[in-house]
Parts: sequence; structure tokens; C-alpha cells
Amino acid sequence: MRTALLLPLAVALINFAWMPGQFLDGDPAAWREEARSLALAGELAVPARVAERFGEPGQYFVRNEDNGLYYSKYGLMNSLMSVPPLLLERLGGGASERLTYPSLLLHNLWNIVLSVLLALVLYRLAGLYTQRPGIRVAFVIAILYGSALWFYQRAQSSELYQVLFFSALFLCLVRFLRTRCWAWLAWTWLFAAALVFTRLAYGLLLPVIALAAFHALASKSWQEPRPARATLIAWAVLPPALALALLAWVNEVKFGAPWLTGYHQWRPETTAPSGRLADGLWGFLFAPRFSIFTHVPLLLFALAGAREFWRRYRTEAVTMLALFLPLLLFISKLPVWSGEFTYGPRYVLFALPVLSLPAVLLAERVLERLPSWRARAWTAAALVVLAYSAYLQVQVNRLGFWMYYEARWALENAYTDTAAEYFRDHHAGIVCADLLHHRDNLRELPYFAEFRRKVTPEIADGYVRELGRMIDRGNWYWKRSR
Repeated sequence: MRTALLLPLAVALINFAWMPGQFLDGDPAAWREEARSLALAGELAVPARVAERFGEPGQYFVRNEDNGLYYSKYGLMNSLMSVPPLLLERLGGGASERLTYPSLLLHNLWNIVLSVLLALVLYRLAGLYTQRPGIRVAFVIAILYGSALWFYQRAQSSELYQVLFFSALFLCLVRFLRTRCWAWLAWTWLFAAALVFTRLAYGLLLPVIALAAFHALASKSWQEPRPARATLIAWAVLPPALALALLAWVNEVKFGAPWLTGYHQWRPETTAPSGRLADGLWGFLFAPRFSIFTHVPLLLFALAGAREFWRRYRTEAVTMLALFLPLLLFISKLPVWSGEFTYGPRYVLFALPVLSLPAVLLAERVLERLPSWRARAWTAAALVVLAYSAYLQVQVNRLGFWMYYEARWALENAYTDTAAEYFRDHHAGIVCADLLHHRDNLRELPYFAEFRRKVTPEIADGYVRELGRMIDRGNWYWKRSR
């Protein structure tokens, strides 16, 4: 109990100290405007003057041809999750002016609340496989601060609550599979619906959960009296059907037809699984900028514990893979599988903490055999790998959200093989570390000499000045310019 109280307090304090000093631009700005409509007027439509200021037609807002109104193309849950800080700001007399940034402090505090909730869910998840509080805390810390998830705890985007919803879904589903308690299945469906309303691709989760429910409810492990067949069908079929019916109604209201998703007006070909599967799979496994292992290194130790996890928790292992693999294959087939602009494998980040759970079993085994040299070697390896990953996260979080892309713009002015290889083959944390290391003389950056030979002195000087300005600005709430 004491650990369960101290852990969320520690997470809150760490995240409070590391609050960002800027908003993440792009997609979140669009659904914040829809959230502003909900908070101010209780409606979903945004004014035309707002929608027309965001990119190309259909890029961020979709025009409903039936009523002429504009709506965010993103899942409704994104807007709903942005409403609480806007409502608090409205109570203080703000949040009324369109096309302006809302209160950064309130949005930062809201992200801290979500991070604390995620920490509690992860602590409970680890508790399914170990009773050692130390291992459970280490698991939470490794996920929150030794992985790319730290970036998304700070950014005002959707990845944080996608991870929260999926982790909570898996926790509730495992509880249901172990106890056959209806309440746990109800919570599972609720979190699944939240994910579907965040991103439509999560609809692939629904048949998997339904099959798991059928398997569990129809098994012979029920104590008498067994539930009636109609009850089994109702619990496995009605919740996803209701979620899809509600989604169709929302699409009808926002886009003019239940089958329209909001992605039909601007580059719809990028949202269809028409790319090369090998490109996405290779990128998620091995690309330095997108590999799940370089951005969530706890997965490396989960691989070492996977065999034991499969042996001891076969049903849960199958469920874990069945939930993740269809989405991995679908996302890998997308032409935009990398999700740029981005940091790390953001499209699959939602499942990576759950997939890391076998590492808990490895930690149990290592602690039991700690006097042996093998156990000590595993411990040393874990400490080194996770410490280095945490170091990379610190470098990324010290600078602006898109500092990697700001530096890579050198390629827009003059393409060079050296610069292309540097930005392609290095983790964003290494790029940020180089920028910070050379902040007093950015001309010493590894790719700068070749870049300077291909541009005018004015362009080279301007690039250095702009990089220096952004490095000096940083991304820390407590040192932002007032």
C-alpha cells in the first residue's frame, strides 16, 4: 500500500519538474479547437474561419457537404480528452479566443494526471505476474522514463492516453479471463470503445476481445449454474455492436454518412493498407529512428522472458499477441507507417508496455539467482541499457518537440549523403545530444562541413543562428520566455 501511494507521487513530482515549455503543434491543435467548441458552445462544429486556417482542405478539418459545417477529422475521443483543461480554463475566464494557445500549465497538469493513472495501471499489470513491489516499481519506471513514452507524457498528443486505454484494457481482460467476472469484461469493452473513438484502426481489437469472451464464457471452468447461451452472446456481441453503432452516428453527424471516417477528403490513399508490409515491419524492428527495441529497450529483456511467460501464462500470451499482431500488420502496410512527424514508433507505442511484461518474469528469475554471475550479468546489462535509454530521453526532452526535424531541414537547402545518412541512421536522442554537445560551435556537427560546401555562406550562417536560437529556447516550462 505504501508503494502504491509513493509511486504516483514520485511520477507526479518528476513530471511536474519536467513540464514542457511549448505546445506540440500539428494534429493536437485541430482537436483542441473541436474541444474548445464543446467546452464553449456544447457543439462539435468549428467556425469556417478556424478550419480554413489549418493546412489544406480536409487535412485537419472536414467540411460536411450536407450542412456546410467543419469538423475535426480525428476520433472524437481526442477532443473529449482535451476538454477537461479547457473547462478549467473557462472557469477562470479563459479558453474563449479561437486560434490561440490555451493554458499550457493546465494542459501540462492534465498530462500529469494521465501519467499518474498510467503508472497505477502499469503497477497493477506488473502485479499480475510478480508480488515483489521492487520489480513492479522498476517496471513502471523503465516504461515511463526509460523509453520514448516519456516524450509523449510531455507532448499534448494522443499517444499517452492510447497507452493508458490499451494497458487498462489488457489488465481488465486478464482479470476477466482469470475470474470470469462480468464487471471486468464490461470495463474491457469500455476501454476498447475509447480506443476505437481515438483511432478507427483500433476496431481490429473488437473481434479479438469477442473471441476471448466467447472462449472464456463457454469454457468448462465456470462454476454452476453456467450462464445461459443468450447471456454469452449478449456479453460478447452487444458491446462492440453498440460501439460501432455509436461511431456510425458520430460519423453521420460530423461527416454526413456513417461510413465516412474523416480521412476521405485529403490524401485518402495514405490511410489504406496499400504499402509494402516489409517496409513497416523492418522499420519497426530495425530502423534506428523507429525500432521498438531502441525506443522501448525493456522489450529486449521481455524477449528473454518470453519463453517462461508462454509456458506459465499461455492464454494471456496468446491474447496479448492476438490484440497486437493484427494492428501491427495493418499499420505496417500503411504508406505512412512511420507516422512522421514523430518520435519513435508512435503508431505501435500503445501496446509496447504490455508486450514488455515478460521482462517481469526475467527479473523474478534474476533476483532468485542473484549470487550467480549470470544473474549479475543480466542485472548489469539491464542497468546499462535502461540508463542509456533514459539518457537519450533526457536529451530529446531538453529540446523542442521537433528539434530533430528542425536540424534535418539542412537537407532541404542542400542534400548531402553525409547528412542524409546521419539523420536516417541515428536515434533522435543521439542527434539531440550532438546538438547540445556542439551548441557553442554548431559548425562542428558531423554533417555540417559537407553541407556548408553546397550552400552559400548566408544560408549556412542562417542555419546555425536558427539552430542556436531553438537550442537556447529549450523545452522546459520553468525556463520558458515569459
